[in-house]
Amino acid sequence: MQGYIKIVILLAFSSFCMGVAEFIVTGILTSLSHHFGIADSITGYLATFYAIGVIIGAPIISVLISAYSYKTQLIFTLMVFCISNLVIFISDSFALTIVMRFISGLMHGLFFVIATIVVMKVSPKEKVSRCFSIMVSGLTLALVTGVPLGIFLSEIFGLLAPFAFVCIASLLVSSSALIIMPHIPSNKGSLKNLLVAFRFPPVYQGFLITAFTCGSQFVLYVYMRVFLDSHGFSHDSIKQIFLLYGLAAVVGNLFGGRLTDSKGSFVSLGIILSLQILSFALMSVTHFINDYVIVINIFFMAFFGFASISPLKMLATHLSRTFTPKTQNDTIALNEGAFNVGIALASFCGGLVEHNIGINFNGIFSAIFSGIAIFVLLYFIRRVYYKMQ
Repeated sequence: MQGYIKIVILLAFSSFCMGVAEFIVTGILTSLSHHFGIADSITGYLATFYAIGVIIGAPIISVLISAYSYKTQLIFTLMVFCISNLVIFISDSFALTIVMRFISGLMHGLFFVIATIVVMKVSPKEKVSRCFSIMVSGLTLALVTGVPLGIFLSEIFGLLAPFAFVCIASLLVSSSALIIMPHIPSNKGSLKNLLVAFRFPPVYQGFLITAFTCGSQFVLYVYMRVFLDSHGFSHDSIKQIFLLYGLAAVVGNLFGGRLTDSKGSFVSLGIILSLQILSFALMSVTHFINDYVIVINIFFMAFFGFASISPLKMLATHLSRTFTPKTQNDTIALNEGAFNVGIALASFCGGLVEHNIGINFNGIFSAIFSGIAIFVLLYFIRRVYYKMQ
């Protein structure tokens, strides 16, 4: 096995740990609400605070530890992530759980900055998009096995058992990093460098595209368990639907990587965002037809939602290389934060919609998020994209 493949697979397993921790709240949201004695919309803040942690962790914490090698940064990140999930497992306090979710989010954001830069450094130029897809496949694999496994563990070993699983898994991955991860030096960053990106409109417009594209499906996804419960799906059916969602996300993610390699990030995003708008908006309609149509719709929601990840990362890479070549790593860190700015905004928006208008309207608001992203892409980024090639 080629050296870079081992590293990318290690990062994929690491992203799996992050994915289970991030998405598990959706699978057990209603049970957590009963456990803590609070409303579903309040429990949803466990996803929101996690995302806020990612927003801060990606650009700011990555700068603070940038003097250390990427191997040291990765092991540090995984160990703190491990400890925070251990505390969630042994705690019964919602307030402490919120704090630990925030710290987990800090490490999640930091990890994806490290992983994105390492993939760029170790992968052959012609295979970067595909390697991004492989690395992110750990995140999507978490949707296939992690979330249903988390539901299963919570039923057999107790509600908070999934967090113990994340703790053990991240400990094993960090131990493997000691052996597999090579010493890759990092350039010491500066908090001032984070401001450089905001001097160039195409760069921060790229952040907006990342935020609204990534956030779009999470208006729906964070409250999908509530949606399915409200339409009478059985407990076993819901587990199978989450499994299907994860499978669709894995295939969609790989599809997005291949599409980006062949069509480029601009065209790929245009296609994917158009199909997101259609599939997301239909989630506010298909429940009028029958359960089978809802399930098919959920498949396409996941497929096109996760197909956007590789072109988003490649677009950010092009923009950072063109406009901020001397502070490229800092710009990439900000873009990683933008992913979860979108998720935080989406989970908050989804909670407001679910509480004040009704869960069936979340699909329309998801489509609005994607609509904003495609508007910025076609109206602003189009003017500069082809000049960068």
